[in-house]
Amino acid sequence: MINKFNTLTRICMTSPEYIQWFRSAAPYINAFRKRTFVLLLSGEMVKSELFTNLIHDIALCHHLGIKLVLIHGSRCQIDDQLKLHNISSRFHHDIRVSEAESMSLILQAINQVKHTIDARLSMGLPNTPMSGSDISVISGNFVTGMPQGIIDGVDMQYSGKVRSINADAINQLLDKHIVLLSNIGYSKSGETFNLPAEELATEVATSLQAEKLIFFNDEFIKNPLTDQFSTTECEAFLQQETVSSQFSSLLKHAIAAAKQQVKRVHIIEKSLDGGLLQELFTRDGAGMMITNLFYEGLRKATIDDIGGILELIQPLESSGILIKRSREQLELEINFFHVIEKDGLTIGCIASIPDTQSGMAEVACVAVHPDYRKSGFGDQMLAAIEQDAKRNGLNTLFILTTRTSHWFLEKGFSESNIDFLPIDKQTSYNIDRQSRIMIKKIL
Repeated sequence: MINKFNTLTRICMTSPEYIQWFRSAAPYINAFRKRTFVLLLSGEMVKSELFTNLIHDIALCHHLGIKLVLIHGSRCQIDDQLKLHNISSRFHHDIRVSEAESMSLILQAINQVKHTIDARLSMGLPNTPMSGSDISVISGNFVTGMPQGIIDGVDMQYSGKVRSINADAINQLLDKHIVLLSNIGYSKSGETFNLPAEELATEVATSLQAEKLIFFNDEFIKNPLTDQFSTTECEAFLQQETVSSQFSSLLKHAIAAAKQQVKRVHIIEKSLDGGLLQELFTRDGAGMMITNLFYEGLRKATIDDIGGILELIQPLESSGILIKRSREQLELEINFFHVIEKDGLTIGCIASIPDTQSGMAEVACVAVHPDYRKSGFGDQMLAAIEQDAKRNGLNTLFILTTRTSHWFLEKGFSESNIDFLPIDKQTSYNIDRQSRIMIKKIL
């Protein structure tokens, strides 16, 4: 049986699809090493048949150098424990009222979940994905809690909320260990509080300034054109649509985290085996991403922006980096531009001129004010027009450049030749200028 398994593994690992997937994952592996990810594992997930596979994927992320904080919920386990003792729970605003006489059972259920996760992360049998993993998991009193208090006349008793996170202590451990936090907090007076897991995960990710906060759910904002959403889009969605209380809660916490400098929040399909790896290491992902990375001054340009754009690009035109554009040409093309504005000053611009027949868009007139060229605004503008191109059903970006080819190489473009350009662009190509042709597939 083992020989058959090894033979099948060798066949899979030498298939072109596997090789191509592994190569395409390399940039993500490099980008995520030494970054901090916070994952929320619900009590339902811990009970799931797929949980062991998720543990394998978490172990893989750890071995790839990702710093991991795991936070677990315990709602269904607490329900089960209380039912065994014929105790019914009261909920207020979807938060359990943790009564004093039930706290010993609540803490017992929480500890059972923690021990289950500890045990799974300790697996290391030969011929399994965890073979030789030797993962160190550390827990501790890193979370200070405080009581929810009385809400709408309801005494929440030992249901608490996060008061503070000992981020320094957690960060000191993450180079070598996975940190596992239960949904409990300790007060200065020695009391223990039952915390909402979503709130805890959000507060931890915010305190650590995490690269990613990852939730698991089976409900999503449905958008066939993109899996990336801004906090503004999510807020508008919540006002217009009716969704489950669980999904609404996740979105509200995702919005809060993104607004507090967590770079990306992901909601992954919890019933999809391997969903974590697909979301992290493939282009298409397996869920939805919420981010506020786009600078708040980034927007579509209007006719009123032409003066600011001309002032920004004039020095680059004079030095030959950009082709000169007249005010009349800018007026014709202004709907293709994005700008970044700060305190009334245009500090960045970029154009994306579509050719729907070829499925391509030309990236043009990329400029950032000299005082802001190390602020990442070029990346943000490029990301914005990639999203626009996806929404418009385009699959390729291209640019003609004489001096910035290395910057575009770093952003995923590759050098090409004139035959890949749309026909109209091939005809108008300026041979004397000898611009390099760079392309990037975006779908």
